[in-house]
Amino acid sequence: MSGIKDQERIDALRKRLYERGRPVEKKEKHVLTDTKQKVQTQWKKTAETAKAVAAATRSVVPQQPTAAPADATENSTIETMAPRKKKRGYRLKLVLAGLLFFVLAVTVSSMVLMFGNKSISGENITISVTGPFTIGGGEVLPVQVGVTNANAVAIESATLIVEYPLGTQSATEERNDIFVERLTLDTVDSGQTVNVPLRAVVFGEENDEKEIKVSIEYRVRGSNATFFKEADPLRFKISSSPIVVRAQALQKVSSGQETDVELTITSNAQNTLSEVLVKAEYPLGFDFTKASPAPDGGQNVWILEDLAPEDSKKIIITGIVVGKETDEYAINFTVGVPNDRDQFALASVFATTQTAFEIEQPFLGIDMEVAGVVNGEAVIEPGQHSSAAIEIKNTLSDTLYDLQVEVQLGGNALSDLDVGPPNGFYDSLSNKIIWDVSNAPDLRELHPGRKIRLSFGIEPSEDVSQTPQITMDVNVKGRRVSESQVAETLIGTAQSVVKVASAPKLRSDIAYNNGIFSDSGPVPPKAEQKTTYTVSFMAENGTNNIADTVVTATLPSYVTWVDKTSGSGVVQYDPVQRIVTWEAGSVKANAAAFASFQVELLPSKSQIGTTPVLVGEQRLRAEDLFTGEVVRAVSQAVTTEMSTETGHPKGNGRVVE
Repeated sequence: MSGIKDQERIDALRKRLYERGRPVEKKEKHVLTDTKQKVQTQWKKTAETAKAVAAATRSVVPQQPTAAPADATENSTIETMAPRKKKRGYRLKLVLAGLLFFVLAVTVSSMVLMFGNKSISGENITISVTGPFTIGGGEVLPVQVGVTNANAVAIESATLIVEYPLGTQSATEERNDIFVERLTLDTVDSGQTVNVPLRAVVFGEENDEKEIKVSIEYRVRGSNATFFKEADPLRFKISSSPIVVRAQALQKVSSGQETDVELTITSNAQNTLSEVLVKAEYPLGFDFTKASPAPDGGQNVWILEDLAPEDSKKIIITGIVVGKETDEYAINFTVGVPNDRDQFALASVFATTQTAFEIEQPFLGIDMEVAGVVNGEAVIEPGQHSSAAIEIKNTLSDTLYDLQVEVQLGGNALSDLDVGPPNGFYDSLSNKIIWDVSNAPDLRELHPGRKIRLSFGIEPSEDVSQTPQITMDVNVKGRRVSESQVAETLIGTAQSVVKVASAPKLRSDIAYNNGIFSDSGPVPPKAEQKTTYTVSFMAENGTNNIADTVVTATLPSYVTWVDKTSGSGVVQYDPVQRIVTWEAGSVKANAAAFASFQVELLPSKSQIGTTPVLVGEQRLRAEDLFTGEVVRAVSQAVTTEMSTETGHPKGNGRVVE
């Protein structure tokens, strides 16, 4: 019965397939049986088998209108899975053929790029850099650069890059430092060689080894990429320095003793050298005093404008050496070319030298004390009388005889009338105080380990308008009996400076409709009615420039900040702390700064008959740029009472009902 059902299903399917406008050919129906047939598992390629399969197929599937040829079944065979195997083999062959083509294409293109006639390679570009192997410092170095393009095509946008050692200068432009030079070559054709001559002035110490680096940047046609090729650097040695420098000084110096260092700079160049920079590096134990000629920058930089061949110039530096016994110090000197961007910095070095000295036990220990400051810088107030003292101690194992002590006074604030040394003699013509055996008998002998103290008083002049100070240099001389051939008689020195601080003054005032602001309200003030006032501050400076000047004051609770200000600097108000801050900034010596602001007074009935405070006590704080100290000033609180000179009657600030 299953065969009949299958036939019905086939008929239904045939009907659906052919029912759209095409008549269905009626076929004779056959009844299928369930008889089991023995089927071979392996098919042989025989004509009988093919005919049997064809007959079975015709019994199920309707015949097409076009009949197959009569001999179609002749010699045909059926082989299970044969079509699928053929498809797989065809696809595999396609894949293998594609891979083979890709490998061949890559290989051929690589060979063309590497060995083809139109290839570009940095190996085919040669850069030669030639020049002398030795040259004197400060002389012109000639360099020849050759660029050869051995590629089959031209290179474009070629730029030659030359990197010079530090301190190199242009041979055509005086005092023009060159570090990196870029020269445009444009296009270098195939097989072409471009020669580029270079000239530069090189500097350095004798036997210094330096090098010049050369490279080229280029492009190729049809590409935006930039390629780079670097040549072997040109190495050369500085055969001689254009400058010979020598330093002379004592090898042993006592601590606290003033000593001189003599520096000699001699030209060894063929041409005149201009703007030669000399720089000294002092150790921590060396206190610079002066130099001849004076430094051009700070205390350690000199610029020699012109130095002719074989010409010499000297620099003498004076300073005090301070240190412990057996300490060793050295001053290093460097001579060279100044930097084009910073004239006090070295771009290249000509020569260096060093002077070393050892601290030995001082003959005398000398301390200079002024206003409680020993061997330092003291700061006193204007018009303040200060005491000064010199303490001398014999540090040797031998007795010193016939000591002579001199104090050389100087400075613009020195007042002859206020110098009064006890027992010493003051020479007003030379401004010198002298102690010797004649006026100080204790100086006749000073035994080992003993001390002697000499004192005097000073009071600076108040007539100095700017940066008043007093300088004091102490020199002590003596002799020793136990030792002969003692060449140095100056056995001790000390220095001290007294600077007079600036004394700024702070003034304050109030006004009503004085032209700065428009004030309103009753004057005298009335209880429970508002009145506005203009408050003005003036910071009047003393003899030294001051900076970071700040004035602060507090407003009472019954005074309101109106937020109107005028004048120099910045005036701000802190409503939480009720503090008015005036940042006046810098004020020059003997000058003044002004600022004004407006406040509003609302007096209470409890203040009737009183003169209320508008602004509390004002305090000024600033930095004295000459002494480095902080200076201060105070001004009393400002009340509502205005000056009668402004036209207001007396009692104009008392609150009325």
